[in-house]
Amino acid sequence: MSNHRFLLSSTACLLLLALACSKEEEASLETTPTTTTPSTAPAPTPSEVQAGETKPEPSKWSQAITPEERRASLERSMAGGEEPFAIDIHDLGGWIVDENEEQPVPDYILDLEGKEFIMRGFMMPDIDFEHIRQFHLVRSLYSCCFGAPPRLNEIVRVSLADKDGMEYTYNTVEVRGRLQVVFEVVDGLVEDIFRLENATYRILEFDDPVAPQSFDASTGFEGVIPAAPEQY
Repeated sequence: MSNHRFLLSSTACLLLLALACSKEEEASLETTPTTTTPSTAPAPTPSEVQAGETKPEPSKWSQAITPEERRASLERSMAGGEEPFAIDIHDLGGWIVDENEEQPVPDYILDLEGKEFIMRGFMMPDIDFEHIRQFHLVRSLYSCCFGAPPRLNEIVRVSLADKDGMEYTYNTVEVRGRLQVVFEVVDGLVEDIFRLENATYRILEFDDPVAPQSFDASTGFEGVIPAAPEQY
């Protein structure tokens, strides 16, 4: 759990999570299934998002539960052989990270290196909350705030191509970029396993696969997520 605390206990993340997280539970490989329509439509550039010129369908949420199902779901998402591949972060994490191994990342994950992907999730800023160019993407904001934090292999560090970055949002964010798969240990702590480089983005309506249907994002995060920059 030390690596979870390393990634999620920075000052910025504490500002987002400290008021809501009642305890840190052992993360599970099981996730509540949901249903959406798959798509591999390219994400527009930030300027297209702001201008509202295009609105492709979002990438899908996975319904896989077991590690085997998650790997199979990832392989199905890439079966067409044409980039970019629309995948769920959930399916990237269908394996156990053994920090004692020299290279714990399985071959089927290493094979994703350099490929272009579309994925969606929620922002966890590292330091900045305005003009954000780099942040961690997690599958579920509801789970992070009200449940167990994600595992190391269920987080993607996103670096945006737009030099002006983007503003913080609790809405769902869809990103597109080339994936880097790394396993680096610095001062005894594991760095990011997944990085999405030179990414473009678009902001979607709030859509969290873990939040219950009764959850209202407009009120459910009051007091948990700052509503304005001066509240950070």
